[in-house]
Amino acid sequence: MPDKLPLYMLVAYMAVTIAVGMAYIRRQTCKQYFIASHSLSTPLIIALLFSEIIAGAGTIGNAAEAFRSGYSSVWANWGMFLGCILFVFLAATFFRAMCIVKGVMSVPEAYGHIFDKRSRVVMLLNVVIVYFILYAMQPVAAAAIIGPIFNADITLVTWIMSAIFILMTLTGGMTSIAKMNVLHAVVMYVGLTVVSIKALHYVGGIGVLQQSLPPSYFTFTQPNIFVVIAQAVGTAIGFLASANVVSTTFSAKSLATAKRGIFIAAVLIFPFALMPATIGICAKVMMPDIQPNAALFFMANELGSLFSGLVGMAIVAAIWSTGPALLLIICTTITKDFYTVFVRPQATDGEQMMFTRIIVVVTGISATFFGMNAGSILNQMLGAFQIRSVVGIVLVLALYYPRISKDGAFWSMLAGGIVASFWHFAKNPWGVAPLWPAAAVTLFVLFVFNIFNKERESEGYRMWRDAAKELKEKHL
Repeated sequence: MPDKLPLYMLVAYMAVTIAVGMAYIRRQTCKQYFIASHSLSTPLIIALLFSEIIAGAGTIGNAAEAFRSGYSSVWANWGMFLGCILFVFLAATFFRAMCIVKGVMSVPEAYGHIFDKRSRVVMLLNVVIVYFILYAMQPVAAAAIIGPIFNADITLVTWIMSAIFILMTLTGGMTSIAKMNVLHAVVMYVGLTVVSIKALHYVGGIGVLQQSLPPSYFTFTQPNIFVVIAQAVGTAIGFLASANVVSTTFSAKSLATAKRGIFIAAVLIFPFALMPATIGICAKVMMPDIQPNAALFFMANELGSLFSGLVGMAIVAAIWSTGPALLLIICTTITKDFYTVFVRPQATDGEQMMFTRIIVVVTGISATFFGMNAGSILNQMLGAFQIRSVVGIVLVLALYYPRISKDGAFWSMLAGGIVASFWHFAKNPWGVAPLWPAAAVTLFVLFVFNIFNKERESEGYRMWRDAAKELKEKHL
């Protein structure tokens, strides 16, 4: 009976989750499906954002990287904390103004307004590539936990998880995902808090860990300070154009609701990052020869069936709160910024929804193939964040420096994005993180265009300034 407990806990939780998701199935318009018709309250914003950005892939990846090298693994999540804070102060008003005043429903569409159609295309590619990578890690992360519990083939479990994510995305929408994520957030926080405390006690405390492992495991600068800064800063800057954070800003009842929810979610992220890292380090001491991606589950299993069940539920919560949301973001972007712009500009609401559902299935299947053949879960995520950082740099400069031209924005994002993508998929030549060459190229191109720009204030800057004023007058 005890050995079956994790299985029973996981099956029960999965059944409840599916039931909650299916309870909100209804016919929806694009506005309801994509951005919840601006109806989400502060608690729903907190749950939606926290659950989305603390992905199962990131949680398992955090523990796996801590198993390999120590507490520096937390910078993936701490970079998200910094990114949320930056977003609240630097970009939230812009995206909310674009949504309320201009009717925008996606990040590329907002870029199209402040810059031009070319920049919208670049941002379309950026969002699709980055979120494709992030989503691709979710079925793999789910299989790494669920496979051992069910004693099932990892490949088979990966495809089953992919099918569930596709189904939840097809039948849900932003409101459904937000309400499910309340349950997911509670399960994640409680589950990993209990297991991390128990694991630390089980191995004999932090003193035993320090005696058993190299001192590098307890520093926050591995493999070196430049890589750590690139990971944290790249992730943080990338959040200025994060579709996860932007979609919550679009979906909130008001700008104040969005800012409050994002800030609280960020605060919750900071201590949470230490939990899977601690479990991963404890696993290194107790079972040094296991596969790193399995550290989270095997350490919990060592503690007892109740704890392996809690970890299984927490990871399923993290993955199921993230997978459908990421898939929804990808397909929203393709529909709003490709299909209705280049394929069928006069598409009806029903036609857009039908196209979106087709893309959900195609993207879900192709991303799963990619994820099954990728390397380190955490490194894939960090690389994706650094690719996204390029567009964040350009946006924040354009919002606060009036002379950024549409030509400068387009060419800097294109050049920087190409460099970042090349660097990531080339596996960081010379040990240099993608942020550094990508940021250098982006800023250089902006500098060159700024030299020849005679306008003191760009058209896009004036548009954004007027939209922000109108938003303030509407108190939305």
